Amino acid sequence: MRETVIDFCVGLLMGGLGLSVCWGLFWLTIGTVGVARRTCSWRVLLNSAVVGGVPLLLILGLMWASGEGHRAGSAFAAGLSAMPMIVIGLGLRQAPDGQRAGAHMLAGVRHLVDELLGKHHDCGGCGHEHEPRDAGGCG
Repeated sequence: MRETVIDFCVGLLMGGLGLSVCWGLFWLTIGTVGVARRTCSWRVLLNSAVVGGVPLLLILGLMWASGEGHRAGSAFAAGLSAMPMIVIGLGLRQAPDGQRAGAHMLAGVRHLVDELLGKHHDCGGCGHEHEPRDAGGCG
């Protein structure tokens, strides 16, 4: 029983760290494009690398500490899948304005991506669809 609880907790920890690694890699990609376009600073890239790299090192440390004899069982798999399910559950809850909380988060991520990639910088972020720059729009 004790080993089952430990396996579940290790899986839960690795699931949360895995989400952090994915989140860091997502922002590392966005930051790399932003730095290449010169629309964001190197600090965004460094922060993204840290957010993705530190949890990855912790996962590797946990795997090393578990030893070679550890095999992933059903308790570990349940713990591993629990954290993504918790995030999905939190995203599906109702926000005070009646929308889902996940929709607000996605809107915030889109806004931050647009800021980091310099979308609509020339037109002041007017929010309109424009023709390409060649046609006189802010594209």
